[in-house]
Amino acid sequence: MTRAAPPPSRPPEPDGPRQVSKFEFNLLRILRFLVGHFPADQGLQLVRTATTKPDCISGGAVDLVKDTLGKALVLFLTRAGGWRNDKYLRTHAPVAGRVWDRIPLDERTLQFSRPVFDFLFWLTAEKVHETKLMWDAAPKALTPTDELFFALAFDAMRSDPDVLTVLRRKDTFARNPFCWLIAPQDAADPESTKPQPPDFAPMFTGLSAVLLECMQTHLTHRWVKSERDKGQIGDWKKMRHQGQAEFAALRGFVQAAEVARRTDLARFVLRTNAQVLQSDLTPVFWTGGLQGSGPQRLADRLETQRAALALPRQMEVLETWQERARFVGYFDDDYQASQMWKADWEAANGDRVAARARAAVEMLEPLRGPVAGQPGAGGTASGGENPEGSPG
Repeated sequence: MTRAAPPPSRPPEPDGPRQVSKFEFNLLRILRFLVGHFPADQGLQLVRTATTKPDCISGGAVDLVKDTLGKALVLFLTRAGGWRNDKYLRTHAPVAGRVWDRIPLDERTLQFSRPVFDFLFWLTAEKVHETKLMWDAAPKALTPTDELFFALAFDAMRSDPDVLTVLRRKDTFARNPFCWLIAPQDAADPESTKPQPPDFAPMFTGLSAVLLECMQTHLTHRWVKSERDKGQIGDWKKMRHQGQAEFAALRGFVQAAEVARRTDLARFVLRTNAQVLQSDLTPVFWTGGLQGSGPQRLADRLETQRAALALPRQMEVLETWQERARFVGYFDDDYQASQMWKADWEAANGDRVAARARAAVEMLEPLRGPVAGQPGAGGTASGGENPEGSPG
């Protein structure tokens, strides 16, 4: 009987900091900037600076990249909401606990693929805003963890207009659903009048759904801030673009959640509306910062103001979920899920929030002027009166 040789042991860890080259050092600093652990101004300066690329990097640097990626993403997801003791649907039934209590380890393991390393190489070696090296990654080749990392990287760099212009042209970001949930106005093509978000359906299965569970609090904070900042937007074109992109992203996401029967993953939409609409608001809350009289056409001015209310317009869909949940019987398949949605709705005071959202949206309707072939003021306009490209 023979005995198998013992597996080779890993070499002992070196004493003190690992030695890395200048290129590796810059790559690691850029990575830490992208995950929020390095000053943004210094990180963007590195992104805008080229470093001579070596033929390969050391094994020690690769280990540091992997270690940083894994720990940073786990820390982000924990802080984003994974630490909360909450309920989410699992096989259409509520399961309580923190994410590590609800989800088995093999279903929440973060896996990165080669495009992440290629991207870090590209960022370090090129002046991104002047690059002539066409780097991109096919969205289908990315893992859910890759998509989340690229969304965090996009969020870290989008404050630089030159860099944003380059990133926005790449499918890695333009077709990334996490980018569209975090910053739809920057992920969308600024020249398009009809933003086309990616398919959100894959986000409601597997690891992507777990990531969304962890990010509910983070997404709520992001959207609340975005809504409150709209009152500072003075440019009509910017407001219209942002509103149209937000409406397209939210409506696509909410519809995908309904099809997947994962209404719990749309909680951030309900909770954001609840935080914003804590009192009766007029459209001025969103559009009060617009400068000048705006576009010459009334239809364009109306469309811009209606687009600004992209978030409260989603309450119409959420209200239909609530109405449907009220008629689900005890022996129906969706009984437990409907009970959880009704609890979420009641906790957010959904009836009052929906009424306030509806009132704010309806305040813009009297601004519509008479349309050719339709009655003038005091008459009844048909539903086909919406301006072209209207989100609602």
